[in-house]
Amino acid sequence: MQYLPYALVGAAVVAAYWVLPRLWLQGKKRALAATCRKHKTIAITFDDGPGRLLTPLVSGRMAEAGVPATFFLLASSVRGNEDVVEDLLQSGHEIGSHGDRHVHHWWSLPWTGVLDTRDGWRRLRDVTGREVRRIPFRPPFGKLNLLSMLYVRRQGTPVVMWTHDGFDARLGVDKSPAELAAELQKAGGGVVLLHDFDRSLANASQQVLAKLDAVLALRNQGFKFVRASELLALVAKS
Repeated sequence: MQYLPYALVGAAVVAAYWVLPRLWLQGKKRALAATCRKHKTIAITFDDGPGRLLTPLVSGRMAEAGVPATFFLLASSVRGNEDVVEDLLQSGHEIGSHGDRHVHHWWSLPWTGVLDTRDGWRRLRDVTGREVRRIPFRPPFGKLNLLSMLYVRRQGTPVVMWTHDGFDARLGVDKSPAELAAELQKAGGGVVLLHDFDRSLANASQQVLAKLDAVLALRNQGFKFVRASELLALVAKS
């Protein structure tokens, strides 16, 4: 029986460190899904870029469609691609932060996620000249620990999850363009996760563009396309 208090303390620590941030992020995901359904809205988002080859292709395809997107950039990938970032901004897309080096906030030291988030903001600030703590932030792998959650909340940073994964960056897992579009149509909208980092796999860029095209085709079904910050404004009004 003397071990019971230690077990309770251990359970409380686990709940605070992993479970509370997970519940917080799931709540944000549910709010995004409900708002997208209410307004028949889609937000296209890209993670892990910029890619010197793929990002301009994606941006060009969206320019042809007259649709904006939000790019959650890895600051470590921005160096050497500053011109790509500037082109995104000039094209009317939104820049978000995805941290510096895509660390996993659960499976690293507690403060590593905080430092990675901070370093990501600093690098993006140096490139864009903007105060970036208030731009949309997406945690790598969609995970935060208690410390990084409290840090992000203290900064007043808007956190943007996703509702529909395009599965364009997972080995051995895939989703066809038609399946992705059908899921969005059935759900009444959503936040789409795709990736614009360059990769060496054959036809990877074509697969990303095919999924993007399938989502963009939903314009013909009356869906409205918005940036992440615009969607968050709708959430706040709901």
